[in-house]
Amino acid sequence: MRQLRLASLYTDAPVRVEPEEPKKVVAAGLVEATEKKDYPNTFFKRAFAVFRGEFSTLFKSTLWFLAFTFPFIVILAWFAGYFENMVLGGTYNFMGDIGVGFPGGGDNINLAVARLYWDVKAPVVCMLAGALIIGSLGLSGLFYCVKRSFFQDVYKRVTRTYWMGFAKYWWKFFVTLTVEVLIGLAMSISLVYLLQQQSLGTAGAGAYCAVVFSFVFGAPMLLVPMVMAGLFATYELTFFQAFKNAIVIIANTPIVVIVTGIVSVAPLLVLIANVPILSIIIYIAMALVGTTLTALLWTAMAGRGMETCHHLYEQKQKEEMVLARKTAKSNPYINAQGETVNRQPKKKKPQNVYQNPKKKKKK
Repeated sequence: MRQLRLASLYTDAPVRVEPEEPKKVVAAGLVEATEKKDYPNTFFKRAFAVFRGEFSTLFKSTLWFLAFTFPFIVILAWFAGYFENMVLGGTYNFMGDIGVGFPGGGDNINLAVARLYWDVKAPVVCMLAGALIIGSLGLSGLFYCVKRSFFQDVYKRVTRTYWMGFAKYWWKFFVTLTVEVLIGLAMSISLVYLLQQQSLGTAGAGAYCAVVFSFVFGAPMLLVPMVMAGLFATYELTFFQAFKNAIVIIANTPIVVIVTGIVSVAPLLVLIANVPILSIIIYIAMALVGTTLTALLWTAMAGRGMETCHHLYEQKQKEEMVLARKTAKSNPYINAQGETVNRQPKKKKPQNVYQNPKKKKKK
């Protein structure tokens, strides 16, 4: 029978109960009725159904999130090219010393590519990482709106709801996703460094080991902040309880978490192609549908993980209770809680012996 892995770290928590939105008064003593939609009970089917059914509401909340991504698109669409021209100048001459009377003194293509990787790509990746950290602040409000739509905590005042979530969870998302971005940055820089060394022909074991170790240890670590982001706005958990529960969910539902992570990161991997037009298309697609769908998938993944762990946790408690009862029946010196009872023989009370007061004691 399946057991709950890392059970000592798990905190069984309910879904957060959200304050009901003030309703519009339509007549004296009458308020507007709340319409709740009947979505599927399975988490991922529900995520896609909510995406279709609540698209207009969620899109309005996404517009507020896009304001936080403005630095990212500026760097990606304009500043990256400007920075490359500023650093490299675009005046390379690779036709020198070709042996047909052409003047010497041409540039070395390997050195040019190495400079492109280390002097341009690496700084741009760091800038984009900083822009992603700023964007993580906006995810707090978006995930709160997504959670309310997912669990049908109906709301119509999108702006009010978005900033309510921002006020509650901004620091949790900022801390957690900053760690995630820094892990991804370390993986990216190690790869850029390897490419730079390969272009120079000086790639050694250290450059390869840096890439291997950063991906072997970094990729699993990226899953923890992702699961935490899905838990923050959904369950009654503190920051550290969410951290521990994220580890438990990954240990008990690894396939679901890994597949969700791959689907989520796929659009960002396309940006590695560094084609400006393609990057803008990906950004627009993420802005219109991708970010909202990703937030729904993360919420569904966290919900499914918590439900699985909850059932395993209840099963574990029942097994422990049955075992304690069996032990108590088989050993009378153990009580229902499994504690040993120290039974000592009762002391006999001294019996009162009747003595005739008239009878004198012998001297």
